[in-house]
Amino acid sequence: MSLFDSVSRTLKGLLNDAAESVQDPSRDARQIVRELDDSIGKAENSLIEIQAQVATQQSKRDVAADKAKKYEDGAKRALQSGDEALAREALAAQSNAEAERDALTAELAKLEPSVDHLKQQIDEMRQRRNDLNARSNILQAKQQIAEAKDVAATALGGIGGKNLSQDFQKLEDKVALSNARSDARLNSADETSGKALDDKLAALSKGPSVDDRLEALKKQLNTPAQ
Repeated sequence: MSLFDSVSRTLKGLLNDAAESVQDPSRDARQIVRELDDSIGKAENSLIEIQAQVATQQSKRDVAADKAKKYEDGAKRALQSGDEALAREALAAQSNAEAERDALTAELAKLEPSVDHLKQQIDEMRQRRNDLNARSNILQAKQQIAEAKDVAATALGGIGGKNLSQDFQKLEDKVALSNARSDARLNSADETSGKALDDKLAALSKGPSVDDRLEALKKQLNTPAQ
């Protein structure tokens, strides 16, 4: 392997490790939900635009239908009054109005299903968004639990790797040894200073005990010893 390949592989490894360390599943899940919200907003704006076009075409169709009815009634009145030319003119206008009405009706027949289909798609997208949002919340909770467990495992692993009882025993032995050394130093100091010898000699020069005094007093009183 060339030096360039080796360095390139090392750099790729570092970049991949950095990407994995930066990745946050719950954050990425929330971003997906935000992107869906943005897409739904755009789709809803498109739906509003299409609905406005449909409403406009419906209005034009209704106007054309009203014109056709008006010219039809006008043609009837013209014939009743004996004005055939006016009746022909009214019938021609009726025909044009009906043609406009029919054209608008045909256009609406194409637009209205598109509106219904787009509404259905938006509803499905919103339901999908709600499902993903719920899953995102669950994912976040799971991630927090996993992180807490990881922290606990790390802490317990640090404790578990130590023999705490043995450590405490060593501390107790150290204190006991320190006390023994102190006692030994005190005894040595007493002997060095002559205090131990003085205590022994003082014990020899002590007066009679209470029992000795009681016995002597009994003898003085000629009281038999018990």
